[in-house]
Parts: sequence; structure tokens; C-alpha cells
Amino acid sequence: MQRDYYRLLGVNRSASADEIKLAYRRLAQRLHPDVSTNPQDGERFKEITVAYHVLRDAERRVRYDVEAMEADLDASERELNAAREILANGYGAAASVPPASWERDLGDEEDAPAHEAAGGLLNRLARRRAEQKAPAGYRTPGDDYEVVGEITFEEAVRGGNVTLTFAVPERTGNGGTREVERTVEIRLPKNAFAGQRLRLKGKGGPGDYGGPDGDLHVEIAYKRHHLFRVRGLDIWFYLPIAPWEAVLGAVVEIPTLEKPFRVRIPVGATSGQTFRLPGRGLPKPDGGRGDLLACLRVITPEHPTETEKQLYLQLARQSRFNARRGFG
Repeated sequence: MQRDYYRLLGVNRSASADEIKLAYRRLAQRLHPDVSTNPQDGERFKEITVAYHVLRDAERRVRYDVEAMEADLDASERELNAAREILANGYGAAASVPPASWERDLGDEEDAPAHEAAGGLLNRLARRRAEQKAPAGYRTPGDDYEVVGEITFEEAVRGGNVTLTFAVPERTGNGGTREVERTVEIRLPKNAFAGQRLRLKGKGGPGDYGGPDGDLHVEIAYKRHHLFRVRGLDIWFYLPIAPWEAVLGAVVEIPTLEKPFRVRIPVGATSGQTFRLPGRGLPKPDGGRGDLLACLRVITPEHPTETEKQLYLQLARQSRFNARRGFG
């Protein structure tokens, strides 16, 4: 065999008849002598026409596939004989019941028409040869996948191994695609930032006939955090304090993306006062990190006890503080 008809048409060996027809029409519209003035396109048009007439016919296509297998010295002689015997039983008629030793190869295709049974066997042979040396022109690289990998703020800062789950297109046996869920473990660098792209070689789509697997390209994005909110590369949150902490001052522990950090609440603090912790925010693309801001919010008891009510009543009677003195 001198030319790979599948490669000429740009289709996989598992392509359906409709896909082969569509591929031929697209090429013919560009290469036909009535359209193109390039002499080389005329020769290519003749080649794809021959390829199309062979592959569109089920009988001729299987014979072509058998010849391709015969040309490959790595093919199993026993399996080739199995395909030849199926072909010898005649096209369009049901193949004779194969020996028991073939059941593992033929599976549910024993009752299929001869050319379908042989074709299914040959497809399995091709997949099995993927780990062996494939004929030149058969190997097709796998698809590269582009996905968004969502990570937490904490994972971005500390780096390390992170498990990602996402949907990717996968080829089906009839040449189509379907969405499947994939899970991979990636190693994040420390201080990974949103928009950063990571390449995982060989983690993309599988190659055909021994071709290399594609790559996985992961774009980093942040998951929504249960506590922190984003403002540029800074993160902030409301720090609730009790009324007595606001009046008397206190030392409280606040969360960060690493370990907790202690801050001192000043005497007479009010809601809206903000503490800034430099370098405790999100990673920057050029190095460094944003800041962490803690905004105070004075919180009163939702269900005060009778004792608490009496204490607040005593405070209200004795205090000269006017919360609305600025109203005039």
C-alpha cells in the first residue's frame, strides 16, 4: 500500500460513511480543477477521489483495511486469518459462527454482516497495536484539552498537589464525540495566580495507532470563598466584635490564608474601621501578594438573656453617650 486513504481524507480509521462523504466534499470544493488553478491541487483531487471511492464502499473498505494490516509486520497472523475467513463467507450475509477462540475478539458482532464483523475486529486490532510500532502515516497525535481549573485561595498560596475534575470531549467509536468527566492531579507552584496557565504533557486526548497523547492546558481560576471576598488582588472580610470589645478594646484572632493572626482592637472601636495586613492577600503575576483587610462590624446578641437586658438597661440609664449627636 502506497497511500493512506484515511489520511488523504483527514478522517480517523473509525470514521463513519457520512463522515467520509463530508470530508471528501469539503476537500473537493477546494481542490476541484474547476475551482483551483494550482496543478498540484489537481493531482490531490484525483488522489482523494480514489480514496473516497474505496472507503465509501463497505466491501472495498474492509479489503483495504485487511491489506493495511498485512503490510504491518507486527499484526497477529491468527487475527488476520480470522478477518480473511470472515471476508471469505461473503458480504451482506451473516458470517458463519466463528471458533470459540475468536469469541473474545468478535464479541457481540458474531451476528453482524460479514464486513461489519471484520471491520470491528480490525478496529480492535488497530487499538491493540497502539502500543506497538505502527505503519508510517497511521499515527495521529491526541487532541490538546483546554480546561479551567478552579482552586481555593489557600491552595493558590501554599501550592502542592491538587485534584481537578472537569469535562472533556472524547472520541466515540463511530467518529463522534461525547462529554466525559476526567479527574487529574496537578502540582501547583506556590503563589499560583488567577489566569496562570499550566501544561500537563500527555494528559490530553489519546493518540491513534501509537500516536502521542495530547497535552492538557489548565487555566487557573479561584473558587468562591466562604469567608473572604476579592477586591483586585486584595481580600477582605467583616470581622464581628461584641459591643464590650468595641468599647473596652480587645485582642482577637483573625483568619488568614495561612495561619491565624492576632490584632488589637482599640478602645472605642466602631463598625467600618478597617485593619490592613500587607502581603496576606492573593498572589500577583509578577511576584508578591495583595493585602488582607479586616473590616470591623459590631454585633449585638440576637437573643439576649434577662441578665443581659438588665445590664444594657443599666448602661442606657447611666451613659451620656448619644449615638446620633451629629444629627443636630
